[in-house]
Amino acid sequence: MNSAASTINVAAVVIRNAAGEVLCVRKATSPRFQLPGGKPEPGESMVDAAIRETREEIGVNVPRESLSFLGRFSAEASNEPGHTVTSAVFTSSVVPTDPAPAAEIAEIAWIDPSDPQGHELAPLLATRIFPALAPRDIGAVAVFAGARPSSDTTTSQLAFEFGAALAEAGITLVYGGSKLGMMGEVARGASSSNGSLVGVLTTHLANYELKFDELDRLEVVGTMAERKALMSQLADAFVVLPGGVGTLDELFDEWTSQQLGIHSKPIGLLGVEFWTPFLTMVDHMVEHGFVRATDREHLIVADEPGELLAALRAWVPPVPRWI
Repeated sequence: MNSAASTINVAAVVIRNAAGEVLCVRKATSPRFQLPGGKPEPGESMVDAAIRETREEIGVNVPRESLSFLGRFSAEASNEPGHTVTSAVFTSSVVPTDPAPAAEIAEIAWIDPSDPQGHELAPLLATRIFPALAPRDIGAVAVFAGARPSSDTTTSQLAFEFGAALAEAGITLVYGGSKLGMMGEVARGASSSNGSLVGVLTTHLANYELKFDELDRLEVVGTMAERKALMSQLADAFVVLPGGVGTLDELFDEWTSQQLGIHSKPIGLLGVEFWTPFLTMVDHMVEHGFVRATDREHLIVADEPGELLAALRAWVPPVPRWI
């Protein structure tokens, strides 16, 4: 049997409740639980297949806009020996109130991914999908922030508190390297809690944005494009603090790359009041069809450093445009 013939392509949906348990199904022909989902019909996209199969198997209509993309996973097929199953797995932010087994499904169960409690699981679910649901590991965060001070002292204090929160969580701060403005505040916050700090400056800005003295590492590059590229390379996530045109440039660069699938790293905006006018403009672009609603929904917005860090760890990318 050739490899193409032995591979089964399916689509599935992860639905989690408030306790983090995953809604799983067991077919009448199998003792093993798996996610609701199945094979796409001819001409059907993976997203459409996942939505249809979930509706047919447990009677739940999953809103397309609620979906994120966990990834593609492969393992030994549970019910067809000698075959490999490859699944496009989506997650839904909507928790159904009344799922029920239908069609070929004999049983449904809410299962804790970290403790299946005696439930027999399909290999794909046990060895690939459940491990992928663990919070993402974030070792370094690139912070974009203004080189000018804020006229609002509470905004400056928030930057300081976020830097301290990064240090206390053992997360390296990657930022513009300056001791001025909001950048300086986040650096002082990280340094005050003995955090690790990496600064990235251009040779041009090194003459104007005086470097923070407590950096553990300073990278000097030739251009702004190189600066953004290196910060992106060093980071597992991005957080944008209040700032000006340069800060927006950095935000849009990383958000565009996220939308195009160039990276799958979370982006968070800290300071709801400051970012509300910006989000209103983004909503306007969504209404006019220039931004997908899912790309807007996948921007994280928070007021508290701890809340933002938790959301970064739990984040799942939006559904790619081509699936």
